[in-house]
Amino acid sequence: MFHLVASTGRTATSLIAQALDGLGAVAACHEAHRGNDQGVDLLPMVNLDNLAAFKSPQRAAEVAAAKRSAVDVARACELASSPDRVVDTVVDVAYYNAVIGEAVLAIHPDSRMVGIVRDCAGFVRSVTWLEGEDPMPVGWPAPDKPLSPRERFISMGRVRPTTGPEAAEWAEWGPVERNIWLWRATNHRLLDARDAFPDRVTMLDFATLPSAPGAFLARIVGALGLDITPPADRTWDDLATAAADRGNSRVGGYQIGTPDTWTPAQRSLLDAAEAEIHERFPHVRH
Repeated sequence: MFHLVASTGRTATSLIAQALDGLGAVAACHEAHRGNDQGVDLLPMVNLDNLAAFKSPQRAAEVAAAKRSAVDVARACELASSPDRVVDTVVDVAYYNAVIGEAVLAIHPDSRMVGIVRDCAGFVRSVTWLEGEDPMPVGWPAPDKPLSPRERFISMGRVRPTTGPEAAEWAEWGPVERNIWLWRATNHRLLDARDAFPDRVTMLDFATLPSAPGAFLARIVGALGLDITPPADRTWDDLATAAADRGNSRVGGYQIGTPDTWTPAQRSLLDAAEAEIHERFPHVRH
């Protein structure tokens, strides 16, 4: 069995993967890596296929067929199993699932997906780096910021507009404008997958996680149809806390201010993007 979790990023995806991994017969990975970047690669890498798959539904279908086939899932289960524990279900938590998720669901009729929506302003502030190395690169950095090898690698597959007026304006946009676009485009893809498979895609509002992370994890487990429960001496809240303690955390603070410090044009883009997504999926806005 194979299930997906997807978002724009910066929605506790590392925590989700770590909390679910090892429960019952489930192995959960973050962008195909078990245990984040340091773990075993359970599935073939998709990151560099992001942009090509974003531009072409045919290419997305090809990537899904080549890198998320039944053979790939069976191999992942085998890699994650041990003499004491047989794994029969893999959950991949990754940004790229927003791009290829619909294609993956088309070839795996029993698969389910959870999409997580965060408010746009919070996402943009979290992913916009003007200087220094971003330890968890997700969004577009300042165009003139020197990139580390890791940042450069991830930027090779980051999606951007390739046609239309937004593509023409791209060169003039700074990181705030680019990351507003990234947030809107990614969430539209998640909602397209929900509309294509309404019985198999569940959308969750990230704003409900901080006050009740255990309940949020439980909702993901239920939405994916996983037959797992926490160990007898722990709760979902315990698992969320443990995952947060050993997972990645954002360091360095925000490098841009709140929307009231943005330009009128940036605030207009923000409001328009949130209104578009809110119309399709009501969520807590900035």
